[in-house]
Amino acid sequence: RAKVKKGVNILSAKTSDPQQWDVKQEVGNGGKHSTTTVICQRIAPSSRNRSNSLFNEVVQMNFEIASFSSLSGTQPITWQVEYPRKGTTDITLSEIFICQKDLVGIVPLAMDTEILNTAILTGKTVAVPIKVVSIEENSAVTDISESVECKSSDEDVIKVSDRCDYVFVNGKEMKGKVNALVNFTYQYLSAPLQITVWVPRLPLQIDISDTELSQIKGWRVPVVSNKRPTRDSDDEDEDERKGRGCTLQYQHAMVRVLTQFVAEDSSPWGQLSYLLGSDWQFDITDLVMDFMKLEDPHIAKLQEGRILIGREVGMTTMQVLSPLSDSILAEKTVTVLDDKVTITDLGVQLVAGLSLFLQPSAASSRAIVATTVAQELLHTPKQEAVVSTWIQFSDSSVTPLDIYDSKDFSLSAVSLDEAVVSIHQNAALKWPVVAAEGEGQGTLIKVDMMISEACQKSKRKSVLAVGNGNIKVKFGQNDADSDTGGDYDADEIENHASDRRHKVSDQERYGQDGRYYGSSSAEREEGAIRKVSTTAKSVIKNKVIKNNRLDGGKLLDDSQLQNIPIDFTNFPAQVDLPKGNAGMEENDLVQTPRGLSDLEIGMYALLGVFCLAILVFLINCATFALKYRHK
Repeated sequence: RAKVKKGVNILSAKTSDPQQWDVKQEVGNGGKHSTTTVICQRIAPSSRNRSNSLFNEVVQMNFEIASFSSLSGTQPITWQVEYPRKGTTDITLSEIFICQKDLVGIVPLAMDTEILNTAILTGKTVAVPIKVVSIEENSAVTDISESVECKSSDEDVIKVSDRCDYVFVNGKEMKGKVNALVNFTYQYLSAPLQITVWVPRLPLQIDISDTELSQIKGWRVPVVSNKRPTRDSDDEDEDERKGRGCTLQYQHAMVRVLTQFVAEDSSPWGQLSYLLGSDWQFDITDLVMDFMKLEDPHIAKLQEGRILIGREVGMTTMQVLSPLSDSILAEKTVTVLDDKVTITDLGVQLVAGLSLFLQPSAASSRAIVATTVAQELLHTPKQEAVVSTWIQFSDSSVTPLDIYDSKDFSLSAVSLDEAVVSIHQNAALKWPVVAAEGEGQGTLIKVDMMISEACQKSKRKSVLAVGNGNIKVKFGQNDADSDTGGDYDADEIENHASDRRHKVSDQERYGQDGRYYGSSSAEREEGAIRKVSTTAKSVIKNKVIKNNRLDGGKLLDDSQLQNIPIDFTNFPAQVDLPKGNAGMEENDLVQTPRGLSDLEIGMYALLGVFCLAILVFLINCATFALKYRHK
């Protein structure tokens, strides 16, 4: 028996082998359906060996589409067979595809062929819109998105919407994959869509510029009323706390969260592929900022997700939590020490302007390196430059000054030559601004860092650190004339602007003669390049960080060092403190050591007395021994 819908006619039924089978047909027309009953009867014994074939063709039936123009899609035919003495079989469905056009294929089109599964980090769905078009014999293209069916080959990698209009990830996926398949079907045609899904590699990496924070000696800040009071151990600290309602400032550190995006390749072993390469990392701090926390907020606090501030002596853990579950995506231990550090240096650099250069990356054809160079040359009268500063501590850590609250300190600058540059205070920024007055160059700017007014003990202001800044004023000449971005090699820029260390030993910073050598980071890290200016151009690189070793890129000649950008932005190298001597010769890079203090003179004198007493004692012992042997 066969049943069809209205619009499909049953024409005839004929036997496939008239010598074996006799066929009779009965047709019945209903309201919405037409039915036919075909009775097949064997008239001769079969000459075939049934063991050679599971099926024998008995009858052929012809159908006709009556109203072709009004039908589309699929038309079902319902079948049922009744065998003598065996009963009736289950209903079986066949489909006739009716199409108004002569199609040769369908093509799914995606807005992108890759998805970064940041939903694991943020909990927010990431989707890519999809359209499906059909291609006809005459090359006509038609949008059939609303008529297709779809299915993902692996929903642990990527999912597809019910309407087949977008593919998405919602953070519940287990892995990433190269060329994951989503299958689309339209009538009798089907086509796969290949999309690569990149997932963040877990655990994430928390990068903290300094994981050991201490109090800064001499830097007093007002005690915040809603903050737990910090521990002070010395009598001086007790006097500070009682006299002014102030306490010592704790060191700050910069925080980043980094990761790599990976996907399993199509090989049977599922080896990992890396987005851009295994030596690239991505700064995802902005994505996970709302899910970062400290286990014990009394020990330290996290400000705006990027600045770590010590509060009380102890140890705590910084964590990045999953937005979709209770799992921890990353953690790192932070220690607040009872020790005190002092500010040993204030680095000063003047920034008159910025230049941006875009270059293809030598390491990856899919990346573009954006390099921002700080210009130091003032080339027009009254042109202004802002002061960029870093502070170095006795534990050799270096941090930009602007990560500290501007209410906790003040900066004042003095021009050492008013005919060349003048200085005024910017009321909005509370930061000194330098203006060009006449041509000249040299160490012409002196910057003092002082504690806040509320914590001054006396009318004489407490100066925490002093720094000198080098500047060059030459009217009519621009930095761009001599420092062109086209001369930079992208690999050299990346190599010299990454892999910074956050601690250096005193031996690296000071020579054996006790003198300070203000050389650039490129010289220290290459180890075989002559000393050059420390006020090398600053590079601002964000979001994507290249982790190549510095020995991977060599310079053509020493003159190129003058134009190499140095990365002061994310984590300034501890040795890259501008010393205000950029325009001097190599021999002038040695800074004259300061004189000895009274305390140091007294200690050396006491040490000399001890040495003399030990010498007298040894002579006396030797004399006694000789006399005893003689007797």
